[in-house]
Amino acid sequence: MRDDRSTQAMQKKWGTFCEIFGATPRNRALEFFLEMRGLDYTIGDIAKETGMNRATTYNTMEELIREEFIKPTRKVSGGQLYTLNLEKKEVKKLVEVFNKVLNKIVKNYK
Repeated sequence: MRDDRSTQAMQKKWGTFCEIFGATPRNRALEFFLEMRGLDYTIGDIAKETGMNRATTYNTMEELIREEFIKPTRKVSGGQLYTLNLEKKEVKKLVEVFNKVLNKIVKNYK
């Protein structure tokens, strides 16, 4: 989990995914899940880490779940957790693009 300083920095400057595709609520949530893929989070975690308010996060997540980009995983203490749906063809393409962008960034810093 990120600390408060990285959360504040993220609120001021988006990652490369959002810089390329726009920092819409949908893209902010997708970028978060692409960065943290393989892990699952509550809507509260997603709101905190993306800097979105809870209402926007709920609406965005509802859309991403309906379109099967995000899927529910398990419940912990009554709270539902969600993760990136890595079985969806479009998500696989997003992961591929995200990885290419990261590789380009890494090459630029070498």
